[in-house]
Amino acid sequence: MKQDKAAKPKTKFSLNLPFGKPSAGQMAIFAKQLSVMVRTGLPVTEALGITAESTSGPLKKAILEVLKSVESGTTLADAFDNQPQAFSKLFVSTMRAGEVSGTLEDNLTSLATQLTNEKNLMGKVKSAMYYPIVVVIAAIVMGAIVAFVVLPKMTPIFNSLRIDLPFATKVLLWVANLFQAYGVIIIPAIVIGTLALVTVLAQRFAQPFTHLVLIKFPIVKRISKNLGLARFCRNLAMLLTSGLNIVEAFETTKDTIGNYYYAKALEKVSWHIGRGGKISESISEYEDLFPKIITRMVEMGEKTGQLEEVLAYLGEYYENEVDVAVRTFSSTLEPLLLLGVGGLVAFIALAIITPIYQLTGGI
Repeated sequence: MKQDKAAKPKTKFSLNLPFGKPSAGQMAIFAKQLSVMVRTGLPVTEALGITAESTSGPLKKAILEVLKSVESGTTLADAFDNQPQAFSKLFVSTMRAGEVSGTLEDNLTSLATQLTNEKNLMGKVKSAMYYPIVVVIAAIVMGAIVAFVVLPKMTPIFNSLRIDLPFATKVLLWVANLFQAYGVIIIPAIVIGTLALVTVLAQRFAQPFTHLVLIKFPIVKRISKNLGLARFCRNLAMLLTSGLNIVEAFETTKDTIGNYYYAKALEKVSWHIGRGGKISESISEYEDLFPKIITRMVEMGEKTGQLEEVLAYLGEYYENEVDVAVRTFSSTLEPLLLLGVGGLVAFIALAIITPIYQLTGGI
């Protein structure tokens, strides 16, 4: 009976929203709920059914597919692995290690903590972008109002004035005439071009360029590097604690770090470690990505046998550094945006007022 009830939401969901990706918040809650239910002795299939009933969207569809696979005899890790659109390699590897070592409940708890930290981390980064986006949108709206409402009424007046118009006014009139004549083409072209550019830059083949900009451009490189380091330390610490061997942990961390150049570096580090090399020696070759503090502390962790604790401490340290970098980014960008918008307003005001002042002065 319970299985039949669980099947109904699946059909309804598939019809309403058959695509998408679960949010980090949903994944964290799911891992925590599953951990609590498994820890209390509830069978995995029943725990999956309950969590499916309490969630929605793409995650619900994925959980129901996992439940179906587990009931047909597939291992839990393989069932999660069959739903890559919802469950990352970090999630799957943690489940697999938990099944093998018998620490599934502990691994789920650690995973829930890690996903919550990731959600909070990305929340800080996204919050830094809200203000610039709002200011840019406000500037665009203001420019559109001036171009389509104010300037068309002012243009006949300026054209009738028998004076030599200032350069700023000529530029403003040129822009007004351009938008009046071709605005129907220009505005959609700008919107479509912007969306196309964002879409192209978000593709995997563009990552060597976009991720290089993120780790090299002065304003954002501090955020990007600290974010990559926080993920590296946190994810690697959790995977090692979960029971994965060092090579598997590096391979999984490589796929979850979110930066092309860090992933490439970790791929080479993993290769060296698989042939008997030390972590500290391998990452020391990438000083532009991994600061000396990480190399030295990882070396200390390797010598003392406390690598997981050292990595967890470094992860927390770099998460705090992301917070500081985000606040610095916001405090730096705000005055620049205000100056830009203020300059635009001053230019428009100057272009409109100057010829009127010249006319009244001549009278």
